[in-house]
Amino acid sequence: MRTFYFVGGPINAQREAFLRRLSDIGGSPPGWRIYAHANRDGQALHIVETVSEASILAHIARFDPIYERGPIVEVMPASSPGG
Repeated sequence: MRTFYFVGGPINAQREAFLRRLSDIGGSPPGWRIYAHANRDGQALHIVETVSEASILAHIARFDPIYERGPIVEVMPASSPGG
């Protein structure tokens, strides 16, 4: 599994439509951890463990055109000191 992160959320005035679609598909896929911004701006940090970026894009495509996101970035654990 690989780990990615991005920030995203429904565009203004589309929160209810987004939540309906999310409910209709059974919620977020396994391996997704979502942290809503504390200022309640509708955006959230998504940390996703999955096989590929393509699986993230396939999930997000279900929310076109009511969802926006920043770049998807792959991350990995930092090496331990001396290792």
